[in-house]
Amino acid sequence: MAELLGTSKESFIASVRQSLGRTGGEPDERYAPLQEDLSSLEERASNTLERLKKDRGRLVEELARVAELQGWKVCQAANSEATLDYIRELLQETKAKRVVRSDQEIFRQVPVDELLEGMGAQVQVMAREQSGDGEFDPASAELGITGVDYAIAETGTAVLLPRKGISRLVSLLPPVHLALVRPTEVLESLDDLYLLRRLEYHRNGGDMGSYMNFITGPSRTADIEQTLVIGAHGPRETHMVILAQE
Repeated sequence: MAELLGTSKESFIASVRQSLGRTGGEPDERYAPLQEDLSSLEERASNTLERLKKDRGRLVEELARVAELQGWKVCQAANSEATLDYIRELLQETKAKRVVRSDQEIFRQVPVDELLEGMGAQVQVMAREQSGDGEFDPASAELGITGVDYAIAETGTAVLLPRKGISRLVSLLPPVHLALVRPTEVLESLDDLYLLRRLEYHRNGGDMGSYMNFITGPSRTADIEQTLVIGAHGPRETHMVILAQE
């Protein structure tokens, strides 16, 4: 960019520093490196979790409202039967015969496999780094079902963390994605998420995994001629079922 403007890199950076009122190349002393110890993080996280518990009802309603604005089709299930009813209707609507799902604890709470197989669908469980050694190629699946690690009420976002049992393919390859959310997984904001993740970072000896998967409604892009396209790089349709509070 500097060369295109007819200036050297050094003079370009110098002009930026001058505009910002900075004379040297070192960071301003006011911006000290972030230093957090485990005990202070645990205290802040404990206070945050207590706040989230008190506000859970409001946060669930906020998640449902914002998620719908972001393009999710949202169901607030009154009970486990309502959850299964929604999945049954979705399968009928999409005419899905091949379904992939993640291997998460929530599927021991919601008997998805039994329902889907009873309706004649093939179900394949996709774990992390698994490519497609099951009954069918996961790229041919019409429906992907996951739980979530967190759901952000502020942005209507489902968050999946890398670990055993979770493959990004489940939420990326099928044209339709269904996310099952438990009220205890709902956070208020991204600040809450990053606080809890920093705590996990310290507890795990500096390991936070290789990625976080943020899903905020259907896949969108406007890369081509600034025209909005839905489903170009992921699901064109996303569904969120918020389970009843226990």
